[in-house]
Amino acid sequence: MKKLLSFLFLFVLLIAGSLKAKALTFEEAYNDQKPMLILVYAEWADNYSSYLNTFNALEDVYGDKFNFVALDIAKADAKAFNARYHIYPNLPYMLMFRDNGKVSRYIQRDCILNESCVNSRLKSFIHQ
Repeated sequence: MKKLLSFLFLFVLLIAGSLKAKALTFEEAYNDQKPMLILVYAEWADNYSSYLNTFNALEDVYGDKFNFVALDIAKADAKAFNARYHIYPNLPYMLMFRDNGKVSRYIQRDCILNESCVNSRLKSFIHQ
């Protein structure tokens, strides 16, 4: 009975995990028409997990309005990003893009963890 319950529990976790939208790469998000929100971070940056958690929470609210890309500068996906844009040394930070990068806005570290600040930036970018 314990094995059956364990199997069911794992099955439910796998199904629940697969229901979340697939994470987009930078290239996939860049080539889409939807505006893009990028979190640029590194695991060695101070308190990076708080920024990643906030970014994931924003995706729950704004997932229909933005493509979300979490970009770890140590990963291969960062090379395509860095070829077009500059990775700033003050990690983590967020960038908003639309119109294939023609319109962009920078969101600094202090604003990301401030709910009213980041929400007002995202809303104003959507309505510009």
